[in-house]
Amino acid sequence: MQPKDENIDAFWDIRDMVPRRTAPKRPPVQGSPQAAEISLDAVQETEFQIPPRRAVPREKGKAVREYRPSSGFIQNVKILPWPSDFGFYAKFRHDALRYFEKSHPKCEYVYFFSYMPQYEQMSASQLAYYLYFREEVRNGRYIKTDNSYLFLYVYEIINLPDKIPPASGALLLSRIWSVYRQHYRYLDKYIGEWLCDYCLIYHVEPDWEAIGSFSEEIAGKTTLPEFYLTQGRLTFPLIRSISSYDYRKSKYYAEHREAFDTYIPQAASSVLEALVAPAPETFGIHPAHITRDGFSGAVACREVKYKIELELFPLRRSYEMKQLAAGVIKYCENQLRAAFAIKSRFSPSGLDERIQKAVSEYFDGIYPDRFTAKRKKEAEAEEAYLALYEPANTGPADIERALLIEREAWEMASLLGEDAEEEELPAQDAKAASFSDGERFSDAPDGDFVSLVSGMDAPSREALLAASRGEFAAFCRALDVMPEMMRSRINEAAMEHIGDEILDGEFTLIEEYGEDVLSALSVLGEDMS
Repeated sequence: MQPKDENIDAFWDIRDMVPRRTAPKRPPVQGSPQAAEISLDAVQETEFQIPPRRAVPREKGKAVREYRPSSGFIQNVKILPWPSDFGFYAKFRHDALRYFEKSHPKCEYVYFFSYMPQYEQMSASQLAYYLYFREEVRNGRYIKTDNSYLFLYVYEIINLPDKIPPASGALLLSRIWSVYRQHYRYLDKYIGEWLCDYCLIYHVEPDWEAIGSFSEEIAGKTTLPEFYLTQGRLTFPLIRSISSYDYRKSKYYAEHREAFDTYIPQAASSVLEALVAPAPETFGIHPAHITRDGFSGAVACREVKYKIELELFPLRRSYEMKQLAAGVIKYCENQLRAAFAIKSRFSPSGLDERIQKAVSEYFDGIYPDRFTAKRKKEAEAEEAYLALYEPANTGPADIERALLIEREAWEMASLLGEDAEEEELPAQDAKAASFSDGERFSDAPDGDFVSLVSGMDAPSREALLAASRGEFAAFCRALDVMPEMMRSRINEAAMEHIGDEILDGEFTLIEEYGEDVLSALSVLGEDMS
């Protein structure tokens, strides 16, 4: 088919080449059509709007229980209902009630493992062994088990306060923990927290006799150590856990391990317990309010979940307590260093004088002559050092031989052709110059420190000077450098040259090396002003 003549140039218009279709015939419409008038003003738009969510009025939860403990660092306890209405672990409680009265005769142990053990996860043989194990524990017989059976029983105690009276539940939790912690050490992390919550919520006491052998250790591991510090006790595991300094990293620890491990813990805990525990506020430790979630991480239904509000002296969170803990450990090490005639490393500045006096009195009873022995050893060392430079005494002086040696020396000097025109110093001035040079080098520090300081860049040397003035952090800020990074850089260099650090955690020169470092800086011409 060819395009029409009038459209001969529209070659690509395909419509001209397609046959035309006739419109289909429609049946006639019955009746006569009438025009309809539509008024746009009469049309109203309808829009569906989501109604706003009505705020459900919720009264602030009233305290379920509030009390003041009789002693210790916790001043007040308030137990509040769980703020959410959502129910969780309801099926676990339902199953626990269903199996509570059931038991099973003796049967073979069957291994069971689950991250969050629940009844429905066990097979028939595992459930049988659990019921047998639980009955034995209820009767005080602690048989073979594994961690999943243990946690399932712990969850059962937590979720059934209406079946297991809280006073009994606290004893059960304490004894289970005491018996099985030797085999499952991670029980400390979990039961240590949940037993604390359980006793605070229901105002009951754990079995202190059962956990007494390790409660001091637990105080250094839990997030609320104040609960385990009864009668105002301060345990060394807690002191060590909050201290920024660990005496076991001292370079003299390996040589005197027994004394360090015996006397530092005893002295630190006894002194802080006697002085700080009765009146924390006199040392800058003030009460604080904290809130914790009951049974965090446990399978616990909403009915037993509570918010716990506490007013206490926050030992682990207190900056002042951290300073006291580090200071008393350092001061105790100084006392031992004196006993072993080792140069003291730490300055007692910043440590309360009452604590210094108490620590000194403690070590007076163990090493009463420690400072005398130290001074004697230092004097002996100095005497031995000077003896190395004394002239050998082989008999009476030979004056004639001495004059002969002097004459030969002058003759040799003349043969070497000394410059006749060189101006000679007066004898007195030459002697004085020789003395000043000798004095300078006899007072120079150990070569290792000169090597250490000379190998540093200028900012590091200036940082050492700032540390000697107590301005290390401010100096680093002025350089736009983090103090920790600058201290790390300096200590790394010190470890290579002298085998020890020279800056402590408070950005000050370690007392043992302070004099040597400053002497090395002065030899290199650093401005000490």
